[in-house]
Amino acid sequence: MALIVGRRKEQEDLAEWCRSRKAELICIYGRRRVGKTYLVEQTFRGRLAFAATGSEDKRMRTQLRVFHEALRAQGGGERALPKDWFEAFGRLRELLLSPGVPRSEEGRRIVFLDEFPWFATKRSDFLVAFADFWNAWASKQDDMVVIVCGSATSWIIRNLFENTGSMYNRITRQMYLAPFTLRETQEMADALRLGWGREALLVCYMVFGGLPYYLDMLDRRKSLAQNIDTLCLDVRAPLRREVPHLMEATLGDSPLHRDILAMLATRRMGIHRTELEERLGTSGSLKRALDDLEKCGYVRRYHNPHERRSPSIYQLVDPFLLFSYTFIEGRSVNRWTDYERTPGYYAWRGNAFEVVCLSHIAQIKWALGIAAVKTTEYPWASSLSDPGAQIALVIERADGVTNLCEMKFTDEPFFMDKACERDLIHKRETFLRESATRNAAHIALVSATGLKPNARSGDVTGVVSGEDLFAF
Repeated sequence: MALIVGRRKEQEDLAEWCRSRKAELICIYGRRRVGKTYLVEQTFRGRLAFAATGSEDKRMRTQLRVFHEALRAQGGGERALPKDWFEAFGRLRELLLSPGVPRSEEGRRIVFLDEFPWFATKRSDFLVAFADFWNAWASKQDDMVVIVCGSATSWIIRNLFENTGSMYNRITRQMYLAPFTLRETQEMADALRLGWGREALLVCYMVFGGLPYYLDMLDRRKSLAQNIDTLCLDVRAPLRREVPHLMEATLGDSPLHRDILAMLATRRMGIHRTELEERLGTSGSLKRALDDLEKCGYVRRYHNPHERRSPSIYQLVDPFLLFSYTFIEGRSVNRWTDYERTPGYYAWRGNAFEVVCLSHIAQIKWALGIAAVKTTEYPWASSLSDPGAQIALVIERADGVTNLCEMKFTDEPFFMDKACERDLIHKRETFLRESATRNAAHIALVSATGLKPNARSGDVTGVVSGEDLFAF
């Protein structure tokens, strides 16, 4: 089995599923650039019976040609282009029945259809034909494994997991492939011999978001700042146009999706659904767009559990999108060193660090010694106090305590001055008053560079350092 940095469990799961004694229809989904294709190809290297990848071209004829060429290249013979998808899957069945078809070590015939949603162009019969292929034949072959994969997560969920027609309840296994954690990012950085310390890796994560495709582009001969320039900010930087390409590939050509993300990138705690409706319209298209963005993992939805009838709040939680909308989209070319140490940089750094913390809540709980305690997590903002009060992460525990987590990314270990002490006490008192919780409220500090102890830090009952976020 090939070794893949940070994906050992996923490889083990795939191998175990393929050892079952029944037909398997496996769906792997997750954000674009997260490594889904690489995972399958490395796990089953040389043992795929058939593999084809959908094209970004939206024409049915192009998709049929891609499938046709894959059939030809993998033993399907010299034949004319299929007239429709039923004929295409009929030819795939013939290929899989041929005596020389490759098999896995366990004797399984493994079919891999990558970028599955791209095959299903508008007004094509792809999904109907695939359902017929699976229901009428493949599902009855005990040695058959079909793996479908796609970056258009909202399409996958809507058409495969929530399908009420011929694909209802047909997926036998599913795997959501998440971006790397900080620990996995360090493992990849070590494999790439980058030689960076953890603070640099943390900033790297705040820019590239733990996505293997981006991390693999890093040049170990350059500093992090130079890599950001080369990959993101230069005129011909390969990731300078990544956001439009990402939106097109996963959500189609929709200005509404981009408008929502641009708004969310400016609001650290997110935006109420009602405000989005007022500013962008109240049609059903907004609801659908928000649902798409949430299913793709670009935004998250939450509400204040202490407010009755609290409207949903949407928050941007994809680090690379936050970085792009802050420093790339709509801007002329600059160097990263031009941004560093500016007010805009510090605002982004604080926001981006909070986003990283939200994807490492398990590590924060472990550092606080509450890994085994059942919890509910959410941001909180006062609706009554003046001055206002916001808490980036509230961890409400089943054991009668609520941790109010303050996130800080400072150049040196954080020093608790008198103004900060007053602010934290104000937040705690405001939260206790407005939430009417019966829990005790403890202040926890999540500091990228740790805490410099002094007398005023006595109100902090738990400290999580940047090092703790790399724990696992």
